[in-house]
Amino acid sequence: MKNIVLFGGGFDPIHFGHINMAEQASKQLNADVVFIPAKISVWKNDSVSPEHKFNMIKLAISESKLKDRFSISTYEIDKSGDEVSYTIDTVRHYKETYPNDNIYLLIGQDQVDKFHLWKEALELSKLAKIVYFGRLDENLNQENIKTYGMTNIAGETNDFSSTKIRELQSLDTFDSVIDYIIENDLYFMKKIGSEMAQNRYEHSKRVAKLAYIIAKTNKIKEPKKALIAALLHDVAKYKDKSREVVEFASYKEEFSDLQPPLYHQIIGADKVQKEYKITDPEIVDAVKYHSTGKANMSDIAKIVYAADKIEPGRGFDSTDLINAMLCSITDGFVTVLKANVEYFKEKGIDYKNRLTQECLNFYLK
Repeated sequence: MKNIVLFGGGFDPIHFGHINMAEQASKQLNADVVFIPAKISVWKNDSVSPEHKFNMIKLAISESKLKDRFSISTYEIDKSGDEVSYTIDTVRHYKETYPNDNIYLLIGQDQVDKFHLWKEALELSKLAKIVYFGRLDENLNQENIKTYGMTNIAGETNDFSSTKIRELQSLDTFDSVIDYIIENDLYFMKKIGSEMAQNRYEHSKRVAKLAYIIAKTNKIKEPKKALIAALLHDVAKYKDKSREVVEFASYKEEFSDLQPPLYHQIIGADKVQKEYKITDPEIVDAVKYHSTGKANMSDIAKIVYAADKIEPGRGFDSTDLINAMLCSITDGFVTVLKANVEYFKEKGIDYKNRLTQECLNFYLK
């Protein structure tokens, strides 16, 4: 006889919190955990196909130390039609398949208070032992806990959120999952790419990948800030250039010496805050000054500035410049700045705006 934990949900997408819940349940119950992605969730509107969810769960599981005790079931995904999957049907299936084993149902602490709303909740609690993850909390619905015989799986709760990941307000999931989201144009990537040309969109992906590698290699405290900022750095570089001129009009007085090719960095910083609801100053500034630079830049801003200039798709051999950034953000940034000035001179590009001059004066003294 073995213990089996059924862990269903939207997993849209899977994040650190999901894997932590599964790991704690496996350890405390000495159980195998089965992830069961819903084809159509009861409580939420799904954003991607079941196949994408399955692939992301598989990637996340592969990064867990308990991966040998984890598996994924396509039972709900494989159901025909567009009907909502109810947990009671899934539990009955597993109870019939493994009649001699102990079946547990793992739910989040947030579901304790609404468990009575689940379809055939009482029957469900008779077929499977209901376990909820989180701290013992007297504010939870004690009647539900008693009625359905719920048991606590102790563990620290967190604010990891699939919604925040979908909206790019956090990336609290595994690198392999993030790579999958980016390469398959899921969630926030659809929005990022909706208003820019395809070549610009692919450029943004390459900048993001390089910026993240530089940040991690240099052991930046929060390297995903560089990834987020890099993904968004050209978010206001529209297909329709006249739109940039129109939107820049309200900033014209403050940045009167900027040429039209630089408008997008100023517009983009505002767009990041208003449309993406990202207010972290390091991310906003990295977007705002990624083309011109400025004096006294943060490491995140230096990384995004450099990655934008030297990503491998730029059409020249940037290996030495990339290696310089991988070795040292401070020294590498200066090296990239010098190379960029030479490029400006060679191409006859006007770089005499205030922001660029302040940047050069500060770092190339």
